[in-house]
Amino acid sequence: MKIRKANLKDIVDIDRIYVEGGIDEERLQFPNASKKKIIKTFNKHFKERINGFKRELKNKKHYWILCEGKNMLGFGQAWIKNKDIGVLEKVYIDKKARGKGIATKISKKLIKWLKNKNVRYIEAGLYWKNIPSRKLNEKLGFKPISLKMRLEV
Repeated sequence: MKIRKANLKDIVDIDRIYVEGGIDEERLQFPNASKKKIIKTFNKHFKERINGFKRELKNKKHYWILCEGKNMLGFGQAWIKNKDIGVLEKVYIDKKARGKGIATKISKKLIKWLKNKNVRYIEAGLYWKNIPSRKLNEKLGFKPISLKMRLEV
């Protein structure tokens, strides 16, 4: 198992793992939402998502890493919001590789990168009902600071 910096050639695998994890997150947070509707939304935003990933992979304020064995096992992304705040943005693990400590390894490496950028705070956003992500962030020392709410209209 090896962790390395991600590059543009990794986009297809990054997107596959992101969509797989995103569907699982949506189903945790919104259990009444149909899987078909969630997949349709992900498919609708494919081009926009890929272009965003490409921009961020090239941007020096963003840091993308991945963990691989024979295949990509997971990836993570962090970025600098401003001189005081860094953001642990994405940590997604392939379904078959979850529960093996990969998310912790990726997160610690991203946190180290953010600390080396001399930020004062590191923020992470996640769905409230995503208990595995909450537990991971709590284990890493994150504390809740706010709650964002949404009304669908």
